[in-house]
Amino acid sequence: MKLSEKAAYIKGLIEGMELDPTDKQTKIWKLMSELLGEMAEEIGELEQCYDDLSDQMDGIGEDLAGVEDLVYDESFERFSFNKSGYGESDAEMAYEVTCPTCETTIALSEENLTGGSIKCPGCGEVLEFDYDEDELDDQPSGADEE
Repeated sequence: MKLSEKAAYIKGLIEGMELDPTDKQTKIWKLMSELLGEMAEEIGELEQCYDDLSDQMDGIGEDLAGVEDLVYDESFERFSFNKSGYGESDAEMAYEVTCPTCETTIALSEENLTGGSIKCPGCGEVLEFDYDEDELDDQPSGADEE
C-alpha cells in the first residue's frame, strides 16, 4: 500500500469514528490526518523527481561512456585529428595519410593540408605536406595523400 493510500485509510478511519466535532482531541486527529495526507503527497512528488533525475543521470552516463570510448580509442580509427590535435567529424575529412613510422591512418581536411604539416597522433612524428591547390582540386575526395 502506498503512503497516500495509507494516509487516506487513516483519514477514513478517523471520520468513521463519528467523534464529537467540538472536542479538542477530534480537531487534533483531523489535523493530523490532513498533515499525513499532505506529507504523503509531497513524498510522492519527491520520489517522482528522484526517478526523473535518476533516468537523466543514466542517460548522461551513457553519453559519457560514448565520449570516453571516442577519446580513449587507442586505434584512432574513429577519431580524426587536425593540425592542432582536436578532432573533426569524418564528414569534414577529405584526405587520408598513413604515418610512415607507426602506420597510423590519419584523416585530414583541406585545412590540415594548407598548414603544411601535422603531428602524428600515434607517435608524435611531424608529417609534412607539399600543398598544391591545383592537385587537390583534381583528386577525388578520400584519395590518399602520402
